[in-house]
Amino acid sequence: MVLIRNSITITRCKYCNSPNIVKFGIYKGIQRYFCKDCKRKFVLDTLPKMKTPMSWIADAMDSYYRGFPLDSIQGHMNQVYGKYFSEAGIYKWIIRFTKEAIMKAKGFRPIVGDVWIADETGLNVGGRNIWFWDIIDTNSRYLLASHLSRSRTTEDAQILVEKAIARAGKTPTVIITDKLQAYIDGIDLASGGGSRHIRSKPFTDVDSTNFIERFHGTLKERTNVIRNFGNLTTARLLTDGWLIQYNFFKEHESLGNISPAKNMNIELPFKDWNDIIATASSPKDSYIPPLDTPIAKPVTKKQKRSAFMRKAVRKSIAKRRAINPSISTLRG
Repeated sequence: MVLIRNSITITRCKYCNSPNIVKFGIYKGIQRYFCKDCKRKFVLDTLPKMKTPMSWIADAMDSYYRGFPLDSIQGHMNQVYGKYFSEAGIYKWIIRFTKEAIMKAKGFRPIVGDVWIADETGLNVGGRNIWFWDIIDTNSRYLLASHLSRSRTTEDAQILVEKAIARAGKTPTVIITDKLQAYIDGIDLASGGGSRHIRSKPFTDVDSTNFIERFHGTLKERTNVIRNFGNLTTARLLTDGWLIQYNFFKEHESLGNISPAKNMNIELPFKDWNDIIATASSPKDSYIPPLDTPIAKPVTKKQKRSAFMRKAVRKSIAKRRAINPSISTLRG
């Protein structure tokens, strides 16, 4: 930890906050320190119990949510910082600090307009088609809410709009959607009849959904890098993390190359990924979703029959060995 008081830099132990520290050599170009009070070695630009500098992890997070696959990030880290990191290790950073970012952004109240656009698109999650719903404010370009489901029902549309209203703290005057029937009752139930519903389509001059269709193109570029999510839980987490990137960090040409959140000129919960990591709390949830979970393939009749025969042969040999232990075991 580094504190600055009256232009004087004060270095403190990141574990016990003691100023009683000394330099403890340089390892791979990184200055290390030793605390005389708690007897621990540490690097300033790291979190407790971590050896990797926070700026390196922030670089990996930004690269991932900008569309780089894990193996490309691995090669980039090795080339730039001269250190090898496993894909599983990088993936753990992404999961941990994505959760942290979502938690820190939870109380953020964006300044949005009165016209929102809602739509849905299909994504491949664990080999199954999952519907990704989103609703965006046309004025600020801020993505208010998203929802993942296996269906396209009135209840799903209602959940999406309720999430957006809770995030914005207001009910919009107009909500523009495509021709999906689920929106008709879903919007009325969520808004209490307080929002006018316009059913439109892309490529029209008035009340067009072109903007959100362009957003879906951006989202699908992201999912092309992820390939297939392992499960719905992982899909929700990483998609929400990407939406943090979209709202707070991604530059929009229409907004002067700044993010929708920064364009609002209000206090933000964080500046960048480095800020999220630097203020991270100790991870309470140790569960990490599996990396690249394999999708189970259907078992054929031939495979079932072969498995049954192998099991029968093993049982037969086991019985014979019980009588005569000199019989050799079945290999394979």
